[in-house]
Amino acid sequence: MVAFSIGSINVYWYWVFYLIWFLIWYFFLKFIGKKKIFSKYKNLQKLLSNDVESLLIYIILWVLLWWRLGEVFIYEWWYFSKNLLDIFAVWNGGMSFIWGVIWVFVSLLILKKTKKLSNIEFFLLFDTFLVVVPLAIIFGRFWNYLNQEIYGLVVPANYWWMNDFFVNLLTKLNVFHVYNLVDSNLRLNTNFISIFFEWFVLFLILSITFFRNIKKREIKPWIIVANFLIFYSIFRFFIEYLRVDSQSQYIWLFTKSQRIFLIFIFTGFVFMLNKKIKTIKL
Repeated sequence: MVAFSIGSINVYWYWVFYLIWFLIWYFFLKFIGKKKIFSKYKNLQKLLSNDVESLLIYIILWVLLWWRLGEVFIYEWWYFSKNLLDIFAVWNGGMSFIWGVIWVFVSLLILKKTKKLSNIEFFLLFDTFLVVVPLAIIFGRFWNYLNQEIYGLVVPANYWWMNDFFVNLLTKLNVFHVYNLVDSNLRLNTNFISIFFEWFVLFLILSITFFRNIKKREIKPWIIVANFLIFYSIFRFFIEYLRVDSQSQYIWLFTKSQRIFLIFIFTGFVFMLNKKIKTIKL
């Protein structure tokens, strides 16, 4: 969907949303650098105080490339193999969020060597990056909503609890929604359900955990990573059962994405419960 045009050039909402997110990311990292929260860790503090611009340019270019290719090769290769030019049509959507987070990790791992960050500094940087990642979800899902895609199952009309008051209430709250470009059925609005859990609830969990630890001047490295992996994966795991596009992907009880989420949940608990990862002073 086009947000506005500059001459013959169309600017799509998809990119407007992500530009806003990257700006939020930028100002958040500048804020952390200005507050000198990680002053004990000189290379990390130097990076956040003096080099956030080049850091984000590097991350954005690296991640967006692999974010898109994750969607191409993991989820939609059967289509893109026959329509190679559509790989570059990013304004139509199609960015694998899971793949994007993985490549944030990989890009920061490469950055660790170039900026000579210690292991602790790398862990703290990745934790800090993830705090505002849920804000990308609200923009992505709102784009899906505007584009009338990734919609939910048809709301069953024959259950005893489906009375007029209940249906009208959830329709006003946009939990139930008619996607007019799809059909006239009342459907679960999985985009807004995702926004509530994957953005609002997850952002609260990560930000409260992060700033509570900052206030105490101590933090356990990877605690934000652990919370992100566990809660995001749990939310996405169950929302998969509600999405129409996921219904054809089940092999036995789980989709391809759900198998990845189970790995993420296990990894998150490993980080959270690992006694070798010690709480450090800031």
